[in-house]
Amino acid sequence: MVDSPVVVVGVVNAQQTIPVDGFPVTQASVRYLPHGLRLGVSGVGYNVARALSGLGRPVRLATVVGRDAAGVLVRDELGRAGLAGAGVVEDEHTAQSAVLVAPDGRRQISTDLKDLPGFPYPPAVFAALLPGARAAAISTIGFARGLLPIAAEAGVPIAVDLQATPGLQDAYARDWVERATVVFCSGENLTVPAERFARDVFALGRARVVVVGLGAAGCARFLPGKPPRAVPAVAPFGVRDTTGAGDALFAGFLHYWLRSGDPDDAIDRAVLVAGWTVGFPGTETYPTHDDIATLRSRAG
Repeated sequence: MVDSPVVVVGVVNAQQTIPVDGFPVTQASVRYLPHGLRLGVSGVGYNVARALSGLGRPVRLATVVGRDAAGVLVRDELGRAGLAGAGVVEDEHTAQSAVLVAPDGRRQISTDLKDLPGFPYPPAVFAALLPGARAAAISTIGFARGLLPIAAEAGVPIAVDLQATPGLQDAYARDWVERATVVFCSGENLTVPAERFARDVFALGRARVVVVGLGAAGCARFLPGKPPRAVPAVAPFGVRDTTGAGDALFAGFLHYWLRSGDPDDAIDRAVLVAGWTVGFPGTETYPTHDDIATLRSRAG
């Protein structure tokens, strides 16, 4: 099966990962970590694009990379991953992050987006990525807001992960929710029950599927007019690093839902995609379609 492309809009940043013994972090003047520090590439845009491409889905990436040293690292990795293209535009600075990761996989992320939230991403560049695309995964970074009506006018379905949103009282995300066909979020900061959040999303916009991530408890899938479904987490290789797990869940669902149109089959497979990624350090190892098929056969 040849899959149609997905346009992915989001941040790609240089990331330093630092292992810690646990939280809270114990102060020490110097720590020696032989082969423990990792410098790589991450960010919502990168994570979603890498997960989709790993599963075999063609990706057109829309992001912003600076002309600084961090940008050299990012551009090199995008080239190696096959994600470089016309949608990667240039600015002065590259977003950066530092992640503390505990032995149980918990993490604390510090992110510096530089001036990306207000960056004027060229509408014509984005519009040129849309022809033939099956969907647009548009993250909630500020530079993406103006791209929403372009995708909507082109008739390309929009998918969004609101990340750790408190709920629909967060006016920042309303433009995305009102236009999205697929809405994901983390339940970590929700101020209302997940079922209430999903009901409000369905009432507000055009969403056909809502998924709320629940961390180690898995996730909850919601469809309009149907009972919610709890989906337990799966970690076939244990948990080493939960950074990017939500991005992998979102990307896995989108890929398989576009293939089958079955949200239940898609979320079952997406949980395996996310469970695979947390078994490896950082956000550099993603499963293939065959990997997920093998895991499904073992589970079934």
